[in-house]
Amino acid sequence: MAENSEFVLVNDLQSCFNDLKKHSVSFKLGQAQPTVGDEMHNPLHQQFELILTKIEETLAKQHKESEEYLKVISMKASIIYEKAKILLSENLLTPSKTLLEESLELIKDFSDHPKVAFLHMRVVNHLTYVLSRLGFLQEAKELLLRAIEEETKCSPEVFSTDDLFLNTKKDPKVSVTKLNRLTINNMQMLAWIHARLGETEDNLKVQHDILQKQLDSCEGDVLRWAESCFRLGGMFIGQCDWPNAMYHLIAAESILNPLEVALIPNPEIHVAQADLARSWIYYGLQLFESSRKSLISKHIESDGIESEVLKKNSGSSESSSSKNPYHFQGLEIELPKAIPTGLIKNCDQAKGLFAYLQKWMKRVRLYYTLRDFPLQYVNSCLDLSELYRFVAFYEEDIESQYAVQKRRYDALETLSNILREVRPSCYLAVSVELTKELIEVQIEMINLNLKKLHRPTQGPNFEAKEDVLKKQMYALSAIHGKLNDVALSLNTSTEPSSVKDSEEAGSSGPEANEEKTEKIEDNQPEDETEEIKKE
Repeated sequence: MAENSEFVLVNDLQSCFNDLKKHSVSFKLGQAQPTVGDEMHNPLHQQFELILTKIEETLAKQHKESEEYLKVISMKASIIYEKAKILLSENLLTPSKTLLEESLELIKDFSDHPKVAFLHMRVVNHLTYVLSRLGFLQEAKELLLRAIEEETKCSPEVFSTDDLFLNTKKDPKVSVTKLNRLTINNMQMLAWIHARLGETEDNLKVQHDILQKQLDSCEGDVLRWAESCFRLGGMFIGQCDWPNAMYHLIAAESILNPLEVALIPNPEIHVAQADLARSWIYYGLQLFESSRKSLISKHIESDGIESEVLKKNSGSSESSSSKNPYHFQGLEIELPKAIPTGLIKNCDQAKGLFAYLQKWMKRVRLYYTLRDFPLQYVNSCLDLSELYRFVAFYEEDIESQYAVQKRRYDALETLSNILREVRPSCYLAVSVELTKELIEVQIEMINLNLKKLHRPTQGPNFEAKEDVLKKQMYALSAIHGKLNDVALSLNTSTEPSSVKDSEEAGSSGPEANEEKTEKIEDNQPEDETEEIKKE
């Protein structure tokens, strides 16, 4: 008789669960339905109350140490969890949090049991999400840390509420996939909470562990993995962690290159390659900037405020480049020797990095063309201008610096002419930025010309002194003309009243000119006028 009654209760629970699934499609917990007597009721809420009452009746007849008791407890926790999910979908955070905490309290002592482990992970996942939405970040972080640590110690057998009530069996491969996805989801939630709390190092470590987990389990799309990898490299660049940044960029490249070589018809591959190229350009620009600040701080002799700031910035960049390295197990990566993984100290390193980045600059322009993506194309050209500027900074010879600045000027002028003819609307949007860049390059070239003029000679050469003075005068007049051109480009608008005044002052007639000459002749001494007549 006991077995028959237990069988009847199980059938009742299954029928109630099926009715609950049907009502969850048609009704919402946050909406009440009017009845004939003008009373408000919710059919879905009533169905939840009915199945929970049935579970309580079944639970009262079970021994606490039996497997059936544990199964019924997990049923109750699972139903409460499903109700909390519906409330969460309706954006009712506080009631959902209360139900999730109640469900977690029921099964927290059985979290390592195969029939409860996966349910425990799901409840923690949703509860930490609700807690983070409500602002309880520290509590959510502690829950996730414990859950992720326990995930490696269990092998779940039940993976859904249907498995509990309907005794369905899952394919082992599907079960492993669901477990890996939930684990990765919890790790992503933990990384997001680390970022919100400002724990950058922990955030980077967890994101690297997520990529390692996806690599081991072969979960997810290959392109998405590569994009996440070089985005993580960009985060390392922001922390001036150059070895880890370059490692993750190379790792993403090692995944994308075989896909491109295989000629798989997927346009997203070209987008990913272009975005990876932009990450490499960002790596080069930030490394050049940090290296420049470090060199400037070393050459500053005074102990003023500016030198202290520069030393602080250079010290942070040097210290951050010696952090613990992250590596992917099962992925063979060869780091190029030509690329510096630390601060750039000489011209050879700067030229090597510039030559390597030129390949990626071509990759950027291959996808972000002027026709389809004009603004991205212009940004890539401006990035190239910045790279030229950094290379000129490391050049020791003035002639070499001038040659690099000349190439920079030619590239910007060519871009300006092309935009003016081909994309006039885009030129109007970026004309101010281009003009500023061109003026900056012209000023740099003028400074280099002045350095040439004032460069000390090896010894006195009185015979060539006259020719040198003539060349310097011609050069100074040319520089003066360029400065006038720059001033005219900056101040293109002239007031008409001032022009009229100048014309009136210039065309005052021959009488005024005669009066001026008479005044000048009267002021001259007599002896000087006689000498002039004799001559």
